[in-house]
Amino acid sequence: MAAPLRFDPDRAEECARLGAWLAGGGVAALPTDTVPGLAALAGPGGAPVAVARLAALKAAPADKPCALHLADLQACARLAPSLPPGLPRWLRARLPGPWTVLLPARWLALAPALDWHWPLVGLRVPHSARFSACARAAGGPLLMTSINRHGAAPLTHQALADWLAERRVPAAFDPAREEIGSASRVVAFDPLPRALRGEIGAANLRPGMRVLVVCSGNICRSPLAAAILKQEIAAAWGVRERDLPTLGWTVDSAGTFAMPGAEASEHSVAAAREIGLDLRGHRARSVTQALAGARYDLVLGMGSNHLAALAEHGVQAELFDLAQREVADPFGSDLAAYLQTREHLQRTAQARVEAWSRWEADAGQPAPHP
Repeated sequence: MAAPLRFDPDRAEECARLGAWLAGGGVAALPTDTVPGLAALAGPGGAPVAVARLAALKAAPADKPCALHLADLQACARLAPSLPPGLPRWLRARLPGPWTVLLPARWLALAPALDWHWPLVGLRVPHSARFSACARAAGGPLLMTSINRHGAAPLTHQALADWLAERRVPAAFDPAREEIGSASRVVAFDPLPRALRGEIGAANLRPGMRVLVVCSGNICRSPLAAAILKQEIAAAWGVRERDLPTLGWTVDSAGTFAMPGAEASEHSVAAAREIGLDLRGHRARSVTQALAGARYDLVLGMGSNHLAALAEHGVQAELFDLAQREVADPFGSDLAAYLQTREHLQRTAQARVEAWSRWEADAGQPAPHP
């Protein structure tokens, strides 16, 4: 199929022709919100074939992966429907936008047709209506790479126009007049975060939240709940608990009527030990102490009495249990009661982690911020 050297993505009929060109194995130059890129549909033959077509134009290595460029955030959510807790919120705050995010391929629902050979997948959702129109017309994820000679800076304006014309690569923009932005910032989560390109502050690498769990004395329920929550978050990310602060996750506990310095109750220590947790080093803190020493994104109480007490401190809190059930206080009861409380906390912690792993607005989670 022959293609003109220019497509106008603002015209539906030309956008459809561009989609057919890409679906038929063609390569095109597309605009983004950063620098224009060479695009090939991650379609027939799988990603390695599309990467090879792009690499051949640049005389680049054929085994170097390209980032998947998606039409919108909904397409990104379909490709990665469940991610580690906090990451969907982090992505929602930055995409669409000038970010390339590398994720382990095992986290994504990559169709067998893509035949993805590489351990990481780069994702981009450009903030560009023209790009989105092109991507929707193509009908699938687009593999894209910068337009340049291998090892050189991306081409711009007349040099870009000449390069495309020499190779008969059609463009969905006017290469000589296209406004060129800066390259995207690049971050990898594998699973701990790394900044690979651009000026990225430490806060931009931390998708987690600061969580405070509150009960009455901070010796039974809240220390056990905080330990279980950390255990579940670490397992979902595939990291050690001591690595959670690197991801921005902090989970503390306190009590509305705590005696500072008190040890965790004997039965709480025993209940924790059965699931591999150690509360022997725990020392109780009051809510006043906790709030004076840190700022929390989310405060969770075991019961409505704790929410009321926290409101007196000017803190808006919610119940630990997403189903709005209060967690019974086992204080003064036998070990069996503590085990029941632990099971309730485990179920609820798992539900919290699952909610933080979904793309929709997560229960009990503040609005995302870049």
